Amino acid sequence: MLLLDAPNVQVIAGENAVHISQLPKVWQEIAVSLAGFGLSDPQSYVEMAQLFQYKLEQGDIDLFNEHSELAHLMPSFTELFGQLARETLEFYGHDFKVESYPNFAEVLREVESKGLESADEVKVARIGIELFDEFGYELPASFYHVHLAPIYRDHVFEERALRFDPRDKEHKRSWDAVLHACKVFAVQMKIQSIASKYGFTYQHGCGCENHLSSIDQSRGAFEYELDPQKRQRWIRSFIWTAWYEYAFFPIVPNTSYLV
Repeated sequence: MLLLDAPNVQVIAGENAVHISQLPKVWQEIAVSLAGFGLSDPQSYVEMAQLFQYKLEQGDIDLFNEHSELAHLMPSFTELFGQLARETLEFYGHDFKVESYPNFAEVLREVESKGLESADEVKVARIGIELFDEFGYELPASFYHVHLAPIYRDHVFEERALRFDPRDKEHKRSWDAVLHACKVFAVQMKIQSIASKYGFTYQHGCGCENHLSSIDQSRGAFEYELDPQKRQRWIRSFIWTAWYEYAFFPIVPNTSYLV
């Protein structure tokens, strides 16, 4: 990769990145630590955003880096994915705002007020609280909303086709991105270890049925802790994966045949 010396290009960790001024406004606000964001290390998130936008806007990906015969397709790619990158960063910039996160205490009070008939919903709320205790504002608000989602279904074990169910139309893209980012297995293991204490596991079908954070019964609890020396690497990997899953969501082929 050729490192560029240009006004709108910055070099981060030996890679080209857009300048902060080229990012969506919300990320410029994060960069100056404007109030309203809970990130403890905003610089690393801003740097990821700079790299992410550059790679999609400029086609700095393996497809073109390793296949010179496809160079004629780069303008079309960068036009499309540059737009998708900006959409992605715009969404996640706002998703990191404190106001976007669930009010866990209120959620818990609401389900507890319904009595014994909502015992499973109480468990889901407590799982959400433990997830926030673990990850806090390091992960975006949509991470918590999707794991609380079973509370608001007909029953917590209900499965929905995320891409096709009209009840999930407004958040299907962001929730699907979070669920697919759980391919970062260390984060997935931590989620499951917390859920298992309450007798649940979280499952997600990666076909077009895309069950939104479907809950099933757990056969036993287990303990798992993120390695402190690797924790930030796993967090960054999770966020990066969620971003490209969000960007690619509209172009992933899907079919109701799988539902």
